[in-house]
Amino acid sequence: MLIKDDLNNTINLKSVPKRIVSLCPSITETLFYFGLKNNIVAVTDYCIHPKKFTDEKIKIGGPISISIKKIISLEPDLIIASKEENKKSDIKNLSKHFDCFIFSVNSFSSALKMIEKIGVIFNKKDYAKKLIYNINNNFSKINLLKTKEKYLYLVWKSPYMAAGIGNYINSLLCKINLSNGINTCGYPKIDTEIIAQDCKIIFLPSEPFHFNKSDQKELSKKYPDKIILLVDGEMFCWYGARMLKSAKYLNGILNKIKKAL
Repeated sequence: MLIKDDLNNTINLKSVPKRIVSLCPSITETLFYFGLKNNIVAVTDYCIHPKKFTDEKIKIGGPISISIKKIISLEPDLIIASKEENKKSDIKNLSKHFDCFIFSVNSFSSALKMIEKIGVIFNKKDYAKKLIYNINNNFSKINLLKTKEKYLYLVWKSPYMAAGIGNYINSLLCKINLSNGINTCGYPKIDTEIIAQDCKIIFLPSEPFHFNKSDQKELSKKYPDKIILLVDGEMFCWYGARMLKSAKYLNGILNKIKKAL
């Protein structure tokens, strides 16, 4: 079977891959959801869900610090990577030895396409179809705000950095009728003195920087007119199977915002 990845590379899969190395936590979780625990031989140190299965797998370093040598020794028949999370040089190196399928997930719709492609690769199209249906159904039940509010989603401190446009986080929050206060792509450094003036809601996630109550208190004191929320970062930046849970979580967040407005 010939199949193209998200970078338009053609992979020739002669059979369903039985020795997978997954280099992205969200994708790893989704592969396990598809019942592929016996096909996965190794994952990254940050692939922590589902814990009872990932703990049993060989670890090959972080998404941007993988052990090429260890991966080569495992002789996988497919490596699954993320354009956004893995180093281009690592994937290029591994591609010399093995088939590498690269996903590029930067929106809600591309996350659903990822699920669909996993269904094709592993001959589990019915699993994929059902998962996509359930995700869309869950998101259709979210009670949106009556008015579109601007938000600031911080990802780092010292310096402050925020999620701009052109990524999954932004797409997810736009999906629930919020508007990004950052109009540049990527994760730019920001001056909260300027940006926060125009944003009603400030999200403080648990990852990649782990914001805590003291950070919330500090910003609340500085910006008493803002709604400042500590949130589970995985629900905002993990895609795939996690989207089943994120819809309910986001609905709860919106209810908190409604009460605070």
